[in-house]
Formats: sequence, structure tokens, C-alpha cells
Amino acid sequence: MNKEPPSQSQIDKFRDAARELGTDDDPERFGDKVRQLAKAKLAPTGKHEKPSEPKVCPECGHVFQGNGWDGIDAHWKAKHQSVMPYSEAWPLIKCGTYIGDA
Repeated sequence: MNKEPPSQSQIDKFRDAARELGTDDDPERFGDKVRQLAKAKLAPTGKHEKPSEPKVCPECGHVFQGNGWDGIDAHWKAKHQSVMPYSEAWPLIKCGTYIGDA
């Protein structure tokens, strides 16, 4: 079997996907994100099942208790507003691309 090397456009697509996941500089983080995506399953209703892992503040490592990101707004505004305004941070946190110190 003669396999051709990937074309530059294929490499660019993978690089763009890694950047979108926020993992292009860290192979371990990339592996973690890929595993998370692979584990995502659809419930019979067609909705995503609730994740079993607790949500963690990407800036300080605070673990949120209860239902997903409940309380992130108050936590962020009290602890991290000087780092980045909540209105800018939340979309990045929600999609998993915010990179903080935690």
C-alpha cells in the first residue's frame, strides 16, 4: 500500500480543529479533549446527557457543586473580574476554550 502524505489543506484542517479545541500547544490537553468528545453520547431524546464530571473554574480550580456551571457568574464576578470581564469569559468557558491558571 502506497500511502501519500497528508495534503497541506488536511494538515491545516487538523491544526484549525486543535486551535478550536484550545489544545494546539499541549498534546496531553488535546488527548483529553478528544477523549471527552469521543465519550459524548446522545440520549434517546436526542439531547446530550448531563456530564458526570463536575465543572471546574479554569482560572482557579474551584469545583462547582450541583448542576453544571450553576454559580459561575457570581464566582467569576467576585474572584476573577479583574482578569477578564465575565461577559467576555463566559462564552470561552462554556465552549471550553478559556485557558487560565488552573
